[in-house]
Parts: sequence; C-alpha cells; structure tokens
Amino acid sequence: MEPSAKSLSRGTLPWSGSVKRVLVVEDDPDQTMLLRDYLESYFYRVTAVGNGIDALKAILEKDFDVILCDVVMPKMPGDKFYYAVQRVKPHLCERFVFITAHGESPRIQEFLNQVSEMVLMKPFHLDDLLEMILLLFRELENPKYKLTAAEEGPRLLSPPAPIDLRQRFRPSP
Repeated sequence: MEPSAKSLSRGTLPWSGSVKRVLVVEDDPDQTMLLRDYLESYFYRVTAVGNGIDALKAILEKDFDVILCDVVMPKMPGDKFYYAVQRVKPHLCERFVFITAHGESPRIQEFLNQVSEMVLMKPFHLDDLLEMILLLFRELENPKYKLTAAEEGPRLLSPPAPIDLRQRFRPSP
C-alpha cells in the first residue's frame, strides 16, 4: 500500500476550510499505522481503533466525516459494527468506506452489495483510498453526483447519438 508516484506529484489538495475527522477501524496495527500516517499527511484528524466494539464507543462520543472500516476483525466485525451504527447514528452509515481482503466470501459479498459502493480490496494503493474519500465527500456535499441509488440498482445510460464527422471535414467548394 505504498503511495504511487502519481499521487506524490499531484501537489496539494484544495483546502475546504475544516479539518475532516476519519475513524480507522482496522485490527492490523501495521496497516493502522500506515493509514494513520498517510491520512494525517493530508491533514485529516485520525482516530484509530482495532475492532468494532471500540469503534462503536468512538462514534458514540463524536461524529466522523469518514469511517474507514475493515470487514473481518475480532470482537465485532465490520458488518456487525455497521448495523450497530445504523441503529444508533444512522446518518453516519453513508460515510463508510469498507476495506477487505475477503471479497471472495459470499457472506461478505452479500453484505457489501447491500450497503455500500465504497469498497477497497486489499491490497490497495493509498492514492486510491484518498480518491475514494474525496469522492465520498463530493457525494455527501452534492448528492446529484451520486453514481447510483442502492435501492434502484445500477442505471444504464443510453449511448450517445452517432456524430457524422464527414459533414465537419468536407472541403469548402
């Protein structure tokens, strides 16, 4: 999960005026440290916990702008944590970005298909994480940019009408 050369050469992100709070729910201490360091380098305020129980305690204390949540963890896995958040602070459910190395599990696939379009499969590039967080913020700030509504299913766009380029490039008489 190293940052790519592309992300290092992009420059700085536009300043929105407020520090965004990220809750990282990850049981691997090395990955937690990597995620924390990376996100803090972009001026996010990061709170990190190792399981869903501690994450639930954290969201009861304060709200977060993003919840970066591993799916498979001890004590309380990510899906159980999500459903607990749904009961106590449902407005935070649209702020989840799930990360998992277990995407082939039918149970996990079913859960992720029901609740979120925001999923990163491990291993992932850190710049992909940053882009997904920025996409989430764009969707939260302006709902018209949402790609699809979960209850509607995917939308199929009709192809654009063909353009006859011969009309544009005919020589003048």
